[in-house]
Amino acid sequence: MIDKLRKKIIILNVISVCVVFLLAIALTFGSGYERIAAERSARLDSMLDYDVWSDDIAEGYKGAAVIECDATSGRIVNESFSKEFNVSREQLDDILSDLWEQSNDTGSISGVQYCKNVVGDTARIALFDSFSRGSNIRAYIWYTLSAVLIGVLCYFAISIVLAQIALKPVENNWVKQKQFVADASHELKTPLSVIMANTEIIASHADETVESQMKWIENTRSESLRMAELINDLLFLAKNDDGHKAQMEVVNLSECVETIVLSQESLLYENGKVFGYEITPDLRVFGNMGQLKQLATILLDNANKYSVGEGNIRLEVAAVGKHAVLTVSNLCAPLTEEQISHLFDRFYTVDASRNKNVTGNGLGLSIAQIICQTHRGNIRADYADGVITFTATFPISKK
Repeated sequence: MIDKLRKKIIILNVISVCVVFLLAIALTFGSGYERIAAERSARLDSMLDYDVWSDDIAEGYKGAAVIECDATSGRIVNESFSKEFNVSREQLDDILSDLWEQSNDTGSISGVQYCKNVVGDTARIALFDSFSRGSNIRAYIWYTLSAVLIGVLCYFAISIVLAQIALKPVENNWVKQKQFVADASHELKTPLSVIMANTEIIASHADETVESQMKWIENTRSESLRMAELINDLLFLAKNDDGHKAQMEVVNLSECVETIVLSQESLLYENGKVFGYEITPDLRVFGNMGQLKQLATILLDNANKYSVGEGNIRLEVAAVGKHAVLTVSNLCAPLTEEQISHLFDRFYTVDASRNKNVTGNGLGLSIAQIICQTHRGNIRADYADGVITFTATFPISKK
């Protein structure tokens, strides 16, 4: 699809440029031809000013000839040609035959322009071969066509480069979209398969009590909740990709994060995690309260799932210069630079074999990054000495 689009763009560019070139050349050629025709008429007139047209004079008029004829019989009395006058004797005889039938003293016959002057019984005729090597019009056409050809070839090469540059973001988005659809289908397929299997098991034991089937029912409920969470994440990403903008206002970031901390603190304690936090009060940013709470939830949930041992989870909200900074750090398994560089990619999860009991769809940190970007901020991940730290930065809003 991208290749076809690239070819169409190149072809349309070249065709449009060719049309513009042809129009410009037509206008230029039209004005230039009139000027050349006027110069040629003046040259023809000047050729007849010589009483005797010698070979030396003929050399000064390339592509020209002067013929003296008997005005009554049309018999040639004298003739002189320049070397660039490329008209055969047969063609010349036909031209002279047609010329006597013309009533005008000036004109053009078979590409040869003429000027006739009859004095008494003698007629002097000046001829000019429009397509001789010495003709200005021939050189003009040659240079014009050469310029057009070179211009079209150059623009063709430029169009290829420009099409590559212009379509690079489209191509990248297309690849990401295909990958996104494939990953989303895979993630949705797993809970669906579990739910279908559980319902088959329950249906095959229709005579048993609900209590005896609670294992399958709870499993189905768990997978349904997981699917609902995944669908909500996919809807969030789809709305963002479609340009949907959340309603923004001045929000107390400190209160948003503190609300999430209080709701998550007991869960972290139940999982045996050591958790500490420090929040600078009344830090305000311009944003969406729901998304900022979602960001804090994602970072704490990520620390809860992927921290090792006691976790030693730490959350801080502080003012650094003109920015409000939210940091969440925790102990984690060793990470490589390659793994860290992909943490914010959609559906990316670090080696599942090391986190067998962890459930997740790999969209949380990607959503966190989008939330930060929506709030004119940024987020980064740093790993050092077994501790990973996520740092989200936002511009502080004036009260």
